[in-house]
Amino acid sequence: MNQSGNGFLRVRVTEAAGSLPVRGAVVRITEYPAEEMSDEGALLYAMRTDENGLTPVVSLPAPPAGDSLTPGAAQPYAVYNISVTYDGYYPVEGVGVPVFDRITAVQPIALLPFTEEDRIAGADNGRVMIYEFPDTESLQPGGVQREDIGNQNGTVTGGVRNER
Repeated sequence: MNQSGNGFLRVRVTEAAGSLPVRGAVVRITEYPAEEMSDEGALLYAMRTDENGLTPVVSLPAPPAGDSLTPGAAQPYAVYNISVTYDGYYPVEGVGVPVFDRITAVQPIALLPFTEEDRIAGADNGRVMIYEFPDTESLQPGGVQREDIGNQNGTVTGGVRNER
C-alpha cells in the first residue's frame, strides 16, 4: 500500500466514564501487525499523557487522500495499535485505529480501575480490548460481529481477557 501521505493522531486518556483526565498514563503506538495472528508491530511512539490526559499530536504514515477518490482502490487509511497503561487500572489496547491523510484523529481511551476484589482474584492480569475496524463486518476472526456490539463504529469496550 502506498503510504506517501501523513495523518495525525492524539490519544485522550480518561477515567470515571470519560469525565476525568489521567495524567502520566503511558501510551504506545505501534504498527498494525502485517500478519493476522502476530501480537505486535514495531513500536513507533512511547509517551505520557499531560495534565489534560492528552498525548502530543504525532505524525503517522497514511495513504494519500487522493487514493480514496478511486472506486475499488486500496483502503484509504492506515491502521495502528495503541496500548495504554497506568498503575491501578486495567491496560487498554486500541486495535486497528484508522489514520487518514491530513486528518488529526483524537482516540479516546477510558481506563477501568482495578478493585480490591479484582486483585485478589488475579483479574489484574487482564486487559481491555477496543477494536476499531472501519467497514469490517467481523472484528476478529470468527469473533465479534458489529450487530453483537450495537455500536456503528465497531468499538468493543469493557471486555477483559485474562492473560496469565
